[in-house]
Amino acid sequence: MAGSRIVVSAEWVEMIRRLVKAGVLSIPAVSAAVRIHGGQVMMAQASGDLPQGVRDALGDSPEVRGMQVTDRAGAGMSERPKHHVLPQEHREWFEQRGFKGDMDIDKFCVKLEQAHHEAIHGGGNWKLGRMWPNEWNRMIMRALTNTEREVGRMLTRNEILNIVAGRMKRYDIPMHFTSGRGQ
Repeated sequence: MAGSRIVVSAEWVEMIRRLVKAGVLSIPAVSAAVRIHGGQVMMAQASGDLPQGVRDALGDSPEVRGMQVTDRAGAGMSERPKHHVLPQEHREWFEQRGFKGDMDIDKFCVKLEQAHHEAIHGGGNWKLGRMWPNEWNRMIMRALTNTEREVGRMLTRNEILNIVAGRMKRYDIPMHFTSGRGQ
């Protein structure tokens, strides 16, 4: 590497480290990939293509042509998104039913894979997803308000949590709650 200069992100280094640990890449292959002759490499190119020096070091193959520079989330290394099982846009409704303080709706979040999170919300575009009647927020609020209408009173916290737990099971959402603060 003498005389060479390379600029990489911490995310790229972590991704390469994980690929080596998993046995997908070998240390000599990584060494060859970063041995850039002739200057600086910018890993954050607008097109997303690999820098030419890295492409040259890895060779020309369909796998290499399919590679692109990405961020931590694109590499599958970011934290899984937190999903509020009690919809945030109805925070006031839940507060009226006792979800305050230690029982705040932010205490009822679960970590989901990005694809699962998008799927229960009707896809990657939340505005379009909200038009789907089985989108999580629409479905859960419909179930809760319909039950309230049937019993003729506000539901208790436990009744709400029992209804939500049943829907979580249907949607294959784990019952491992985590705090959603700072999301």
